[in-house]
Amino acid sequence: MREYQIPLADPLDAGLPPQAPSRLNLLATPVSRWASRIRRRRRLAYVDSHFPWARSGFRYEEALEIYRRRPDTLFFAVQPCTDDFPARVHRLADFGSVAPAAGVTDVHVVFLNLALAVVGVPSSQDRPPVPGERNDLSLRTPLARWGMRTHVTVYPGGGYLPGTSERVVQELGARVTTIFTSVPEVKTSWPGAVDTRVPVSTTFYRPGRAQDDDRLRLAFVGDDKPRKGLAVLLAALRGVDGDWTLDVVGPHARHAEALARFGNRVAVHGWLEPSALQPVLQRCNVVVAPATRDLQEDGYGDVGMVDGFPTTASLIAMLSGCCLVGCNPNSLASPLRDGDWIPVPERDSSALSGALRALAADPGRRRRTAERGRATVVAAYDVTTVVGDKLRRMALVA
Repeated sequence: MREYQIPLADPLDAGLPPQAPSRLNLLATPVSRWASRIRRRRRLAYVDSHFPWARSGFRYEEALEIYRRRPDTLFFAVQPCTDDFPARVHRLADFGSVAPAAGVTDVHVVFLNLALAVVGVPSSQDRPPVPGERNDLSLRTPLARWGMRTHVTVYPGGGYLPGTSERVVQELGARVTTIFTSVPEVKTSWPGAVDTRVPVSTTFYRPGRAQDDDRLRLAFVGDDKPRKGLAVLLAALRGVDGDWTLDVVGPHARHAEALARFGNRVAVHGWLEPSALQPVLQRCNVVVAPATRDLQEDGYGDVGMVDGFPTTASLIAMLSGCCLVGCNPNSLASPLRDGDWIPVPERDSSALSGALRALAADPGRRRRTAERGRATVVAAYDVTTVVGDKLRRMALVA
C-alpha cells in the first residue's frame, strides 16, 4: 500500500509566512489596483493550505469550478502542490505583493485553522490554538489596508472539533464577511452563518457494470481512523455468507491481519488518485460507511472527532452507482431521505451484518436505493450548484 502523500513542490518547506511588499511595490499598487478595478468590479483570491491537490476532493473540485466561472480568480497556497491545475498558483507568502495590485476585493479561505490564521485571530490563554493553527500566516494588514472582504468555509475537521469553543467561531465571525458551514454547532455559535454542502463533480464519477451484478460488490473508502468504521465493517463481514467482494481504498496497515483473513475476497489499494479510484468504484455496487466518532478507548484517532454526513467518499461512491449503507452519528440534517440510503446504528456490527445480508437477498432493493441516492446527490451536491450559490452569496456572480 502506498503511504499517504501530498504532492508538494518542496516537501521540506512548511510554507513561508506572508512577506511584506517592497516599498516600490507599495508605491505602485494604488495605480495597478485602480487599473485592475476599472476592468472588473470584484475579484476573488482563493486561499488554501495545500493546493492544487487533486486527492483533496471537494476543495480541488470547488476551485476548478470557481476558475471555470471566474477565470480571473487568483489562487494562493501555503504549500504549493504539483498536481495539474489550469491557473497559476501563487505562494501565500507573496499575497501582499500580488493580490492588492491585481485588484482583489474578496478572499475565500477553507477550514477553521487556516481561516483563523489568515484573518489574524491570535491564540491566547483565553483562546487556545485550534489543531493545525499557525500564528505566522496573518494577512490582516493587506486585508484591512485594501478593504478586502473575507469569506470562510468551516467544515468538520480542519481544526474544528466537537466541543470547539463558541468563542473561537464568534471571534472569527466578527472579522469576516461570510461564514459558510455545514456544521450545526457553527450555526448555533454564529447565527448569520450560511448553509453550504460538500461539493462534488457529478459528471466524473458515473455508474459501471457492477450495478447489474446480483452479488455484493462492497467498497470502503477512507483512512484508518476509528471514526471511519473499518473495524466495524470487518466484524460485520464475518456474518455475511455468499459471494461478496470488498475493495478497501486508503492506508490500512493496522488492519492488515484482519483483512488478510478474508483472502482474495478483499482487495486493498492504498490511496488512489481520482483517475484510479473511478474504475474501482465502478466495479462496486455498495459503499459501506459505518461512521462514528473517535473515542478515547479506541487508542488512536482524533478523540471526539466525527465526520460530516455524508462524507465526500460516500458521495462519489453513490455517484458511481453504489448503494450507501452507513451511519449518521450526529444525526445531521441532510438532503438524503428514506429510500436514498440504508442507515444502521453506530458501532453495531450485528446490525450492519444484517443490512448487508438483506441487500444480498434483495438486489432489486439495492439497485433502487442506489438509483434514488444518486439522483439526490446530483440534485443537491453538484459542484456547479454549490459553487454558484457561494458566488452569489459573495456577490461574485459573473
